[in-house]
Amino acid sequence: MIPLENALAEVRARCRPLPAEEVPLLQAHGRTLAAAVRAARDQPAQDISMMDGYALCASERTARIVGEIAAGDAPWERTLQAGEAARIFTGAPVPPGADCVVMQEHCERKGDSLRVNEAPKPGQHIRRRGEELRAGSEALSVGTALGPAELSLAAACGAAKVSVHRRPRVAILVTGEELVPLGTEPPPGKLIETNSVALAALARDAGGEPALLGIARDDPALIASRLDDATADILVTTGGASVGDHDHAQSALERISGKLVFHTVAIRPGKPILFGTSRERLVFGLPGNPAAAMLGFELFVRLAVRILSGDPQPERPRVRARLRGSLQRVKGLTYFPRGRLTTDLVFEAGGQQSSMQIASWSGVNAVAVVPPGEGPLEDGAEVAVLQLGPLLPAR
Repeated sequence: MIPLENALAEVRARCRPLPAEEVPLLQAHGRTLAAAVRAARDQPAQDISMMDGYALCASERTARIVGEIAAGDAPWERTLQAGEAARIFTGAPVPPGADCVVMQEHCERKGDSLRVNEAPKPGQHIRRRGEELRAGSEALSVGTALGPAELSLAAACGAAKVSVHRRPRVAILVTGEELVPLGTEPPPGKLIETNSVALAALARDAGGEPALLGIARDDPALIASRLDDATADILVTTGGASVGDHDHAQSALERISGKLVFHTVAIRPGKPILFGTSRERLVFGLPGNPAAAMLGFELFVRLAVRILSGDPQPERPRVRARLRGSLQRVKGLTYFPRGRLTTDLVFEAGGQQSSMQIASWSGVNAVAVVPPGEGPLEDGAEVAVLQLGPLLPAR
């Protein structure tokens, strides 16, 4: 049995970002940059007005209005002379000869005559050319996750396409004689298979492309054949990861020329987790119990997906929280109770923590990380928590 941190280190050591591919910017949301985005031109491309008002020289208190400039107009070639001003609107290019913009509320206009009521300062209400980005400068660095703001900035740089790491392909095979597909009425002794539904959603959430391989009987040769035929970067099985007579994950790994890295991690739930490699593919054998399978995916498979996606910070955010209620430590095992984390950083574990209970993950936005030990963690104790989703309102 391997300690948790050692197991995580083994996974990290065998993960490398996948090769880059060029995709249209509109299809790049959530992807990670494999090449920097640089500005094609100065941003903004010229001095522009930040207000509706009048462009003039700051030393002028009266002026004659000689024209009007709106956003989208070509920059003026004419230079404002002493005693001249231009009516200007937000986003419009500042004309040569003007060194400030005065808000219209601070002026009086009669026909073409303008009086400035408050003394302006040079440079006021002007965005200078290139103040955000200079042509050729790096706007977004390698490893940046492309959210809405980053996509907008890339578009401002003129990047119609971007170079991003390929999405990891995650093949999911569930095993077990007791399972029937969703949509089938289970006969006595059988269960509806649910792990593929949850793990596919987790794979998508992590940035992967899930491929469902269906259900395989507890037959090492059949399991190995289904896995070997899959086009994937990561192979995931559920069930058959323990050491019982009907647990065949390790045997299947050997049949696909795999190399075992570890089998059994000192955690609860989900101790019987297998990890290995097979011809440059990562192989994870997760427990069949739903809650344990989801935790195993969160801790190990998601880490691999994020690293392969090029994410330089692949781990879930970890915070310190105050415990509401009590938790029991487990001798020799790191314990991961599921629960809820609120905006005031209070964590409360759910009432049901069985590895067999699907509902134990419902409504969960965090899991506590309770180090191995003995005895309880009492109400009010500080505990490390992995944040899985948005914080919930404080009670």
